[in-house]
Amino acid sequence: MKFLILAGGTGSRLWPLSTPQKPKQFQNFINDRTLLQQAYDRLNFADKKDIFVSTNQEYVEIVKAQLPELTDAQIIAEPTLRDTGPCMAFAIKYLQTLFGDDETVSIIYADQLIKNTKEFQEKLLYGHSLAATENKFVVIEVKAKYPNPNLGYVKIGNLIKQDGEIEIYELDHFTEKPDYETAKKFVESYKYLWNTGFYIWKTGVFLEQIAQHAPEIDKVLNQISDFSNCLSQYENFPRISLDYALMEKMDPKQVLIIPAELGWSDIGTWNTLYEEMVDEIGNNLTEGEIHHLETKNSIIINKEPNKKVVLINIDNLVVVNTPEEILICHKSEDKRIKEILEKFKN
Repeated sequence: MKFLILAGGTGSRLWPLSTPQKPKQFQNFINDRTLLQQAYDRLNFADKKDIFVSTNQEYVEIVKAQLPELTDAQIIAEPTLRDTGPCMAFAIKYLQTLFGDDETVSIIYADQLIKNTKEFQEKLLYGHSLAATENKFVVIEVKAKYPNPNLGYVKIGNLIKQDGEIEIYELDHFTEKPDYETAKKFVESYKYLWNTGFYIWKTGVFLEQIAQHAPEIDKVLNQISDFSNCLSQYENFPRISLDYALMEKMDPKQVLIIPAELGWSDIGTWNTLYEEMVDEIGNNLTEGEIHHLETKNSIIINKEPNKKVVLINIDNLVVVNTPEEILICHKSEDKRIKEILEKFKN
């Protein structure tokens, strides 16, 4: 039983706190522990030698600094970014070479928020057991609470088993990031769950599915023999997410769904962070030296201890002050941060 934390993304929509040099998974948005450290902490029931982190080569030293308990062999370094399809295939192939085809591996994202740690741990362990006995993919999913076009969705099929309070469903199909109107219909139907990405599988079963449904990934994967020196091969991987490369193509009978109430959120935008962290509508989410009058519904973060940030009669804004940049935007416009970052590149 192995646990793989994915910590290689760039998190550009949470700029200017999340930057290419130190993206969101290495930042402490919620408390004194970074998102990566919190993901690691949730696995406190596991043997530390069974926890691995997949990250980009550029972030290896940050991972070592934040998780000094890990050995070098527990950090799987992508030579360059190629999205989650190649990333997971590369990491699972690495674990297969160490532990064989029958080792179960769960995928855990370093940039997600989970409030119900107890249920997460219980269903993660149950998912490992289920993946081991059924030789199928197992996915822990959560109820879709509102239309979100930035997330993937799964439509559940028939209930096939109930073990105490744990229900196990067939998969009907995956849909990756639908448009808003489609997402709205999904939520209204009550048959769709948000795809958290908490996958559990045997290494051999996963690689068999990659060979069958993602031959362009499998071809490059089979050319890699030295995981620490394979940039020339890794660059040949296509840029594609696992959901597009594999999950949408798989036979639904090969996937089992476990619904869960995790208090889960994909911390992808400032507005999402606000919604998850404030206790009551109208309150502000603040950090640092902030002074305000008649200000509400806003995120105000000041990372400069020698500077005061002052706001008067402000509503629904994101204000983030760092030593290098200042962001000011309406909360509803936070998704356009990527748009302005593209202008910087040009």
